[in-house]
Amino acid sequence: MIDDEIRLKAVERFKSLDLETDEEFKVLLQMASETCDAPIALLTLLDRDTQWLKIRNGIDIAQMPREISFCTHTIQSDEVMVVPDATTDLRFADNPLVTGQPAIRFYAGAPLITSHGQRIGSLCVVHMQPFNLNKQQILMLQMLSKQAMNLMELRIAVEMLNKNKLEFEAQRKILRNAEISQRSFFESAPNFHILLNKNAEVVDFNKVAYNFIEKMHREHLVKGAMFIKFIAPDFVNRFIEGFKSALAGQNVFEEGTTDYGQHGIIYWEASFETARDAANEIIGISYIIRDVSDRKVKEIRIIDQNRSLLKIAHLQAHEFRAPLTTIMGMIELIKSEDFNAPREYYNLLETAVLRFDDKIREVISGIDELILSGREDVYTS
Repeated sequence: MIDDEIRLKAVERFKSLDLETDEEFKVLLQMASETCDAPIALLTLLDRDTQWLKIRNGIDIAQMPREISFCTHTIQSDEVMVVPDATTDLRFADNPLVTGQPAIRFYAGAPLITSHGQRIGSLCVVHMQPFNLNKQQILMLQMLSKQAMNLMELRIAVEMLNKNKLEFEAQRKILRNAEISQRSFFESAPNFHILLNKNAEVVDFNKVAYNFIEKMHREHLVKGAMFIKFIAPDFVNRFIEGFKSALAGQNVFEEGTTDYGQHGIIYWEASFETARDAANEIIGISYIIRDVSDRKVKEIRIIDQNRSLLKIAHLQAHEFRAPLTTIMGMIELIKSEDFNAPREYYNLLETAVLRFDDKIREVISGIDELILSGREDVYTS
């Protein structure tokens, strides 16, 4: 019993093939016609309602209703079906292809059977006179139908390969563009960025990382190198802890300072981020270091400036108190109506005022110097 739904899906695949211009199929039909001494040879496919004459030799009909097709009976078994005289066969005696044109009398068809066992059509020969085939002719027709089926499946396979190749090339182009974009982003990043596998071996790095290692360690950073040898000795334990935590799925943040001798002290911030593959499996870590020296130096200077201002304010508060006390006392005396101040009182008052003015100028000058030094830090950073 034919599972027609599965068979119909197979027919649809092969219907798309352009066989009419294929020389190999033309040769097969010519061989079938000559072997069986029949003027007409056909390669047919049968869908739900129609018989499609994919290749024709000796007749110019492209399709016909399946209900009047001889090949409908052929695909009911795996054997060659032979009808010596259709006028005496009850299945076909009243068939319009027999009673009318082209007035078929003889028919022999071998089913086209796919590698999955689906009978999708036939390779058949037709004559307008009663006829019969001997065993050799039947065997030859069967062999030709198998060869035709093999060629058709080969054509389908080639089409699928070409389609897959085009899809693969398109996908590879997309991935390549994504890789270029990712690499561009990776290289343009201003921070030290390196990818490590689970063994802390270098998988990839950007130019900033390469240049830094070359400058500070006088070595060329290469893939496969053990990265821990570039870690400052006093930070090795913290690095190992952060690395293990990142492999456990945690993102880690560290900060510190490292003295690189003639290259100076570098203030840095580092992050360990888990690296995963397309299946979301952890494959290593992404290690990023940011040089924050400029920011830290500015922060330290601001703190120092604030401390200096507080110190000045504290010291000058005591310095201001003495002249202010003198001035306030003298003012109280002057307010008295009967006060006849000697000359030295006025001199003393003038001295206190001048001293007070000097202290104010001193404070303002100190503050101005701090402000100017802060501005210079900004302009030169």
